Amino acid sequence: MKVKEFGKYYILIWLLALVAGSGCAPEATGLASNVYHNTTARYNAYFYARLQMEEIQQAIAENEEVNYNKTLRVFPEPDTNLINGLSEQLDDCIKKASVAIERHPNSRWADDSYILVGQSRSINQNYGDAIKTFKFVNTHSEDDEARHRALVELMRTFIEAGEQNNAVSVSDYLRKEKLNRTNKIQFYLTRAYLAQLNKDYNAMVGNLLLAAPLMKNVEGRAKIFFILGQLYQELGFDAQAYENYQEVLKSNPEYELFFYARLNMAQVYDLSKESDTKKIRKYFVKLLKDQKNVEYRDKIYYEMAQFEQKQDDLELAIEYYNESVQASIGNNRQKAYSYWELGKIYYDEYAKYELAKAYYDSTIAVLPQDEPQYEAIATRQKILTNFVEQLTIIKVQDSLLALAEMDTLKLSAYLDEVLAEQKQQQQAEERLANRQARRQRAVSQFGAAPNPFATVPGGESVTAAVGENWYFYSPAAISQGQTAFTRKWGNRQLEDNWRRSNKTIEENFAADDEKLIDVADPVLGDPSADVADATGGEKQALYADIPFTEEQKLVAFQQIEDAYFKLGGIYNFDLEEKANAIETFETLLSRFPASEYEPEVLYQLYLLYQEQGDDATATRYKNRLLTDFPDSIFAKVIRNPNYREESNMASAQLQKIYEEAYRLYQKGAYQQAEPLVQTALQQYDDNDFVDNMKLLQVLISGKLSSQYEYQFALQSFIDEYPESEVTPYAQELLTAAQGFEEKLAAQQGAKFIPEFNEKHSFILVYNSKGRLSTELPRVVDAYNAEYFAEAQLRSANLMLEDGQVMIIVEEFPDQSTAQRYFEEFNSDISPLNNLPESNSYDRSDITSNFIITEDNLPILYRTKDIENYLRFFEKHYTF
Repeated sequence: MKVKEFGKYYILIWLLALVAGSGCAPEATGLASNVYHNTTARYNAYFYARLQMEEIQQAIAENEEVNYNKTLRVFPEPDTNLINGLSEQLDDCIKKASVAIERHPNSRWADDSYILVGQSRSINQNYGDAIKTFKFVNTHSEDDEARHRALVELMRTFIEAGEQNNAVSVSDYLRKEKLNRTNKIQFYLTRAYLAQLNKDYNAMVGNLLLAAPLMKNVEGRAKIFFILGQLYQELGFDAQAYENYQEVLKSNPEYELFFYARLNMAQVYDLSKESDTKKIRKYFVKLLKDQKNVEYRDKIYYEMAQFEQKQDDLELAIEYYNESVQASIGNNRQKAYSYWELGKIYYDEYAKYELAKAYYDSTIAVLPQDEPQYEAIATRQKILTNFVEQLTIIKVQDSLLALAEMDTLKLSAYLDEVLAEQKQQQQAEERLANRQARRQRAVSQFGAAPNPFATVPGGESVTAAVGENWYFYSPAAISQGQTAFTRKWGNRQLEDNWRRSNKTIEENFAADDEKLIDVADPVLGDPSADVADATGGEKQALYADIPFTEEQKLVAFQQIEDAYFKLGGIYNFDLEEKANAIETFETLLSRFPASEYEPEVLYQLYLLYQEQGDDATATRYKNRLLTDFPDSIFAKVIRNPNYREESNMASAQLQKIYEEAYRLYQKGAYQQAEPLVQTALQQYDDNDFVDNMKLLQVLISGKLSSQYEYQFALQSFIDEYPESEVTPYAQELLTAAQGFEEKLAAQQGAKFIPEFNEKHSFILVYNSKGRLSTELPRVVDAYNAEYFAEAQLRSANLMLEDGQVMIIVEEFPDQSTAQRYFEEFNSDISPLNNLPESNSYDRSDITSNFIITEDNLPILYRTKDIENYLRFFEKHYTF
């Protein structure tokens, strides 16, 4: 309102008050009072409260991070941090509006003031009080327009509070009401907002189509047409999308919206002939040339890449995505999209997982976590990281094993070459990092660099040509440069004097600037400089990684074996590359014929070939699994598809019995607990909880038997359940028991008992070396199963000291039976003859074998005095 008009109202108020004071009729006095309260309320407290609300809403709109790669939101997303910063202004708005209500309760503007109070409370996320306020207006106001506006605000508050059913109820009511233009616009926009949150895009389009024609340019008409264009484009109606983007241009929007509307029009343009394709490419070039679009070049390049990808020109798309990355100065969201698209191309189209992993790493490094796809991208990045890690292990360990077999002189010369290449590579990376830093500095000071592409498909030249070996054409070079830059400088922000940790120092700035402009990097030295003076420490470090000893080779082979197994699983379950999974698993079985993973790998190959329809090969792997590993869980699943379900039921029953048995064990009622555990294991002998019950059985036996039997039972448990979650605890118990026995033996010495009319065991002592600890127990068990099946012998490995291990075979009922076993074990049918030839162990590592009574075995195990017992054995046992 103009000042003159504002003054007129006050003059009118003064005159009416004067008339009222001169004794006029009551009607005249009431009229004067209403005019006074209406005018004073409107142009004082309510006026300033409304201005305050407009400033708050403008601050919310300006703070919104607009992401044009996604459908724009009808209303800005609530930002808790911003709202906290606006809390004082919101409180002030409520105070001003409250003044208008308190001092002029009967004025025409009391309803509007209540609405401002409700809006302030709703924005401040005080939804309960806001809902009460809007309901009060609806109930008490006699102004239909105010009631309708309050109900529209109530509907939006219900939406923000998550009470969508209540919001729908308000919407259904308002649909039957006759609304004015302003309330209609807000009503349709609020319904569209609700539909957007529910991803009901058809309803969203319908409501926006009702709102847009009613709106004026200043009311955000252009934004609504833009959203309609995005929705039609997403739904596949390109012609309608094009029409709405044209409406955006006609609505006199701000430049950013104008730019993106023009850009999106190129995406939905009807390409009916080849000339149209050229037309779109020229259109992109025109956008690049426009100086007003300098800050949007990353988005233009991104859309150019998207366009070329649709034309199946992946190589050109890759170039444009890389250009978008380089043009994204301070726009991490757009940069992340370009990295992501590059990662998807190398992942989906080229199956170059190592390169894809690098791009996914870059994506996650800069992608804001509010992106809906963030978790999915992060998951794939983790998969690729794991994949590349396993692939690297295989390559590195195979290379190191190959180096270990090289001639000493050749190996030394080769390591010198490696050091020289590393030096040159490091210098090259540092030069590239500095060039990138200079380029970013130039962009920050002088604007974006010109487009490096010589031509764009369609024939129009952009700038001078650049060679094919240009740094930014190579994703690998980019990754290396960024890594080198971060290693040398850390994560520096793009700003003046980015090299300096202390920005207050300004001395020699001009000289430093001149050095940056210089193309040469004298501080790095000549990349071709002689590197023969590499320190002996560097070369020695390379030597240290090479597995020269048998133990080191065993570790290397184990790493390769583990990596092949994990790699096969990643191919199979994560990447869904079934052919590669088969090849990886079969390579594992070929390279490691006695692999610990063999049962599971055979099962996976059975399923993979079955899935591919190769029933013959699937059957071959199934039969191999059932024959070689009949007791494995994988064989049980093949024989009984319901095995897992039945195992879970048995496990639940066993857990109930376990609770009772453990309670008795804690009370010291070992005699009562033992039969309870034994009966339970006989009844439920095959399920996921059986290892817990068996360990409890060992603990109970430890209280009822000798130390030797307790340790033997612990070792047997560890051998039987190496992967159980309770095995580490069993290992701790065994270590503690062995320590106690060693102390006791040191005190008492080794005194063997010359009493032989009792049960015996057979002992085989060997030095744990290479794969002998795996192969020897296997051949002994096979020997027992073939020649002594009826005796039902059991065996276990027990550690002695200094790398010595003894295999205990038990039990023999008397001396004669044990002696017969001993004689046959050392005859022509000895299982030692079945040990495979291997470079990882020597037959001489098997030091002795003998038989021993059940009384002397605990003494031997306690004292570890093998030599003393061998003398006792030769003296008392004759063959």
